[in-house]
Amino acid sequence: MPLKIKPIIFVAIIVILIFLGIQGLRTVSADESDAKSTIAGLKVAGLDETEMKEALQQAIDTWVAEPITVTDGVNEILVDPSQFVFDLQGTIEQYATTVDKPWFAFWESDRVVHLPLQLNVPEELQNSIATVPSWNAEATLNSVATQASFLKEHEISPVLNDLTQIDNERIALSVEEIPTDTTGVSNVVDLLNGTILYPGDTFSFISIVGESSANNEAKNFVASLVYDVVLNTEFQIVERHSHEKIPTYLEPGINARINTQYNEDLQFLNSSMSPVQINATVEGSTLKVELFANEKTKEVLVQTSNEEISPRIINRYSEDLSPGQQQLVQEGENGVRVVVTRIISENGSTIEEQISRDYYAPTNRIVMISARQSEETTTPNTTGTTDENGNPPETTETPGTTNPNTDVDTIPEGSQNQNQDPDTQIDLDNNGLPDMPEENDEELPEGSYYDKGGNLIIP
Repeated sequence: MPLKIKPIIFVAIIVILIFLGIQGLRTVSADESDAKSTIAGLKVAGLDETEMKEALQQAIDTWVAEPITVTDGVNEILVDPSQFVFDLQGTIEQYATTVDKPWFAFWESDRVVHLPLQLNVPEELQNSIATVPSWNAEATLNSVATQASFLKEHEISPVLNDLTQIDNERIALSVEEIPTDTTGVSNVVDLLNGTILYPGDTFSFISIVGESSANNEAKNFVASLVYDVVLNTEFQIVERHSHEKIPTYLEPGINARINTQYNEDLQFLNSSMSPVQINATVEGSTLKVELFANEKTKEVLVQTSNEEISPRIINRYSEDLSPGQQQLVQEGENGVRVVVTRIISENGSTIEEQISRDYYAPTNRIVMISARQSEETTTPNTTGTTDENGNPPETTETPGTTNPNTDVDTIPEGSQNQNQDPDTQIDLDNNGLPDMPEENDEELPEGSYYDKGGNLIIP
């Protein structure tokens, strides 16, 4: 009896296994074993291959009707979803393979999967993402592709680069003593420190500092150090204004003036291929401004050429001084004309560019002279008489006039713009006053002349 039962049991087992195997070979339809599985978030339970394609295509058509925006709040890229190429056939085949169990694994639990749509990312999208240096191109592209494969969000945040790596190399440094006439330098530094500029970004000192409580001297001082470090890079100077007088810090030509009232700003463009970071710190009585980047690819040399400008001598007359007495009112100081040139070298090639041409007016020497004539001074003889040797008599210079044989200016100070570069002024004789017509000189009475005001003086 036992010998007859064994074959029957064996046949029964074979029949059961075959039945289970047939069930396991169903690849496209979704029965209750995979009722919870999805493709791109769409339930496909009970659908055959054709029905799956129709349902997925309808979901895709709805999704591509709205554009995709990739933005970090500053940079933004718009993506046309219709550029994605979805592989429905490949997706459905992958689904069938993943969900179905092999016939011999009948003891396993039902498989539940949530598959994305297979797709190809457009090359245009890859290129667009790569143009934003602050984004990690590969990670951002993967994030966009993931959202598209599941037909998810239309506004996507990019993956930013690890900005902690910016300070790999210091490419420029400026350190100066903080002037005593500045207040609020620390306030400006707090706003400036840690500023990051990506390639193509434009730095604006006013935009960052804004309405800081610091005084103008403090803003000018910090801006000058920022300008100093920027000159030692390849960055393009967009806007910069020179001080009217040579400051006590840095050297002539290496400074920047800020005026929020008149929107006089310091601006420059990060024209490199890497993000940079500006660090500013107050260390005791000094300010340190540093510029960091991933690497320094270009060597920069800044050159200045100075030309000294001698001061003029201005004589003023006073009735309060005794005859022949003089008094120094203001000592003269030389001015300077400065040309700043930057030389950028990379891989054996050199570019030289003139950055600025500044003029710092000299301080004129002012002397107060007595307007009183001494008793020995006589009224000049202008009647045409001569002395015993046949020479015309000596004359005393009238206050308020200029002896053409001396380099002394006797006109009131302020009749000419002292801070303007003489090269940009109209060349006028008589210290800024127009010449009298030469054709009238012969018609003047003997001994007559024109004073500084253009008035005819007839003795």
